Amino acid sequence: MTVRYDKLWALMKQNKMKKRELAAAAGLSQYAMTKLNQDRVVSMEIMLKLCKIFHCDIGDVMEVIED
Repeated sequence: MTVRYDKLWALMKQNKMKKRELAAAAGLSQYAMTKLNQDRVVSMEIMLKLCKIFHCDIGDVMEVIED
């Protein structure tokens, strides 16, 4: 199984938000941002922080793809 965060990047673009601003707003480390950029799995805590910022559900920021 793989994950993709294309929906997150689209939300950021709609809100005219840069990755640096997202990291600051969610309190994400550079390591967490790297994992997101590389479409790697992040913790549920990080996903909930992202959902809180955009007032959305997890499915609105990520997509799970079956291999």
